[in-house]
Amino acid sequence: MRVLIVEDHRELARWLQNELNHVGWQSDVAYSVESASTMARHGFYDVILLDIMLPDGDGMTLCRQLRHITKAAMIMVTARDDLHDRVHALDDGADDYVTKPFAIEELLARIRAVLRRTHGDPGPVLEFYDLRLWPEERTVSQNGVLLSLSRREFDLLLVFMQNPNRVLSRDQLLEKAWGYDFYGESNVVDVTVRRLRDHLSPEGHVMITTVRGVGYMLRGSHD
Repeated sequence: MRVLIVEDHRELARWLQNELNHVGWQSDVAYSVESASTMARHGFYDVILLDIMLPDGDGMTLCRQLRHITKAAMIMVTARDDLHDRVHALDDGADDYVTKPFAIEELLARIRAVLRRTHGDPGPVLEFYDLRLWPEERTVSQNGVLLSLSRREFDLLLVFMQNPNRVLSRDQLLEKAWGYDFYGESNVVDVTVRRLRDHLSPEGHVMITTVRGVGYMLRGSHD
């Protein structure tokens, strides 16, 4: 997932970029209409987040222009909450309209919803009891409720979902989820497993168990 953030407020843009990176989505920032147009022409983006008020133009005009050069979903993210602005933006080609201030959880949910509408099927899904994980969309739900995981938590759960009911050593988890062989002692796997456990519902049907002296295993909680 790659997102272009078009926002001239640099602190907000950095915060948005950090939040998107936190869930494993790549993102770039454009601070003006000119730079946004150039980046959209030469880069591939799944989603473009557009502010309306920009230093060298307005986001609505940019939205109309971008419709001719990219198939990315476009979401207006702006402090302007007038009904006329909303209607104007949607008529100009925006796929959604989010007003500031907003909760990051809502924005992420709206991005996922827009992608489902514009891109259709989110791709193959891994299922294990009440867990469903979409690798391409990098989303996961338990009993229909979306889980907000960090990039590393998602990567680790993906490894477990690809190897259910199988004991995985810490070295195997490091190699598969972190992407490198590790020599020596580290608690990075233990810490991430602990955080991942906190996300899983205690009333759910899956659990990550510790196999003492070996590693961890994802299994059904009633097995």
